[in-house]
Amino acid sequence: MRIIITDTGFIWNHKNPVLEQLKDFILVVCLEGKRVSHQYECFVSPYLLWRHRMGMDKFGIEDQKYKALEFVADDLNRELGYHDEILFLADGNPESLYPFYVLKDRNKFNRLHLCTISPWKFESAGRVMAHKKLLSDLSQLQSIVYINSNDYLNKLDIYDTKKELMQRASDDYTALLPRIVNGIQDMKVKSYFDFASRSYVPIYAGFENIDLTKAADEASEMNVPLCWQHSTLGSVLPQKYPKEDDRTKEEIEGMHARIDGKKICDYLRQLRIELARVNGIEFFSEECPSVGPCAGTCAKCDQESAYLSRRLANIPLSDRVIPESKLTEWEVS
Repeated sequence: MRIIITDTGFIWNHKNPVLEQLKDFILVVCLEGKRVSHQYECFVSPYLLWRHRMGMDKFGIEDQKYKALEFVADDLNRELGYHDEILFLADGNPESLYPFYVLKDRNKFNRLHLCTISPWKFESAGRVMAHKKLLSDLSQLQSIVYINSNDYLNKLDIYDTKKELMQRASDDYTALLPRIVNGIQDMKVKSYFDFASRSYVPIYAGFENIDLTKAADEASEMNVPLCWQHSTLGSVLPQKYPKEDDRTKEEIEGMHARIDGKKICDYLRQLRIELARVNGIEFFSEECPSVGPCAGTCAKCDQESAYLSRRLANIPLSDRVIPESKLTEWEVS
């Protein structure tokens, strides 16, 4: 496993003492253009050489720090080697997502995992929008952990200060790290981190496969194997392309975790319930206990849809009622 952080992250940076136990696996991407630690391996971007002739810094891919890193992205990609687990630890600072964004389309040999927390909604619109755009494509990921910091605002106590609120989110995020690292070691298929069970769940799986008892499991130590996987064949093997079979179709049409997946799931479930009601179809749909990013649909959703399709087929076409819906309903808010 390689764990990538930046020198500018709010939570995950070279000064975070929690990361010391993982120092053999950490790579610090130094966006400021200078080496910041002798404890960790560092990859230094050429930002210092460019900043005086590159204009004002912005957010996201227009940021000069991002452009400097993109210039050497191929070097960074080669630094990661082959066939390993790459975990990007990011937070509400858009800069912490730069390594993930420059590598997501370049890295073809490793399984990529991303953990991040959203910016607070009281932060600048530019920062919030940049963070959102950097997460616009998650299809290359093997897994994702996405913490919505604004959920903490919904539980805000009248006496809470801004500092206490941010520290609470940071503490919760840090406490998840052992579960995240250990979960990646056992991961077989693309997954998302479910906050109800505090464990990884396969994206394609229905919510019956979510084991809520895992939330009570003790998880304080990180079990990362102290070894590296290297190619030792001494030759470059030709790439094997997949055959045109069901597996190819699965890869192309596979579901990917979305930050708004839970909202999509809830909305589509309500549509199914309304469809059954207006057509007099007996139907029961249990609310999914999953919390966090998911594909927005799963095997359980497909089963419910197939059931309703069969029941609708028994109703004359002229008598069927299709409720009006907006496919972008979950984006309205």
